[in-house]
Amino acid sequence: MHKNKLFKLVFKLLIVLFSYGYIYYIFKTLKVNWHEFEHVNLLFFIFALLLMPVNWLLESFKWQYLLKDIQQVSLVKAIRGIAIGITSGMATPNRIGEYVGRTFVLNKKNRVKGSLATMLGSLSQVLITLISGMLAWIVIFEQVHFFNNLIYRPFFIAALVVLMDIMLLLFYNLQWIKRLAKWLSINQRYIDELRFLSKFKVSELSFVLFLSFFRYVVFAIQYVLLLWAFGLNIPLLYSLSAIAVIYLIIVFIPHFSITELGVRGSVAILVFQNFTNQLHLVAMAAGVLWLINIAIPTGIGSVLMLTKSSEN
Repeated sequence: MHKNKLFKLVFKLLIVLFSYGYIYYIFKTLKVNWHEFEHVNLLFFIFALLLMPVNWLLESFKWQYLLKDIQQVSLVKAIRGIAIGITSGMATPNRIGEYVGRTFVLNKKNRVKGSLATMLGSLSQVLITLISGMLAWIVIFEQVHFFNNLIYRPFFIAALVVLMDIMLLLFYNLQWIKRLAKWLSINQRYIDELRFLSKFKVSELSFVLFLSFFRYVVFAIQYVLLLWAFGLNIPLLYSLSAIAVIYLIIVFIPHFSITELGVRGSVAILVFQNFTNQLHLVAMAAGVLWLINIAIPTGIGSVLMLTKSSEN
């Protein structure tokens, strides 16, 4: 028992050290013109910062809702799980460590189902990103200069529509996952864990999608506020559409945490270069958004990870 606790402590310390090391690496290697911050509109910046807890509160409520048939979790505990998950995600490709990190606040017997609930919540967020991104791409088709060749544009849009339809079908027919697991001869123990997914009603899944959409709106507003904070006066419709396309592209790019900010900044420049030549400000807005939504919660999550023992 003592060795088990020691292993958990060392494991958590390694995650925290990696997370802080990554944040330090970003600030050390990122070429930031600090003089640009002298001209930042503080009102827009503060509003963007204040939306950060709203963003993660929505995600916490969504996770709490998905857990309701697995384990009754208070909103405070759900928030703690989300924060710890963000910290754990820093140490893994595409932040998949969040699925495990969140379950530190759950009973041991419920952790596999807790991870599945997290994946379901992520699937709903990806669906909203696909739908919003596809519609946005159509809106700004005339302005952007990539993936818009008239020859293959219909195929690209068709591929997105097919992917979106498949994910929607899967989202509203979760029992298919269990059948697929049986067909693949997966261990019966894990098949049994999948059983709870089929208990979600259409109305419940639709509510989860609504929460994901609401959170997506918060993300988009934060992004716009930071663009305004840095003095980028791009028409609102184009800004929102460009942001939706950025998130859509990022969904399809595999990346490690050490390259995450670079990927976000590069994609932002790729899209916004069609609307402004002040690309250094675009990159800074993307970087500050990452700082607000990822770096700050990582610091909070690391403290919670080390000060709160996992519940059995």
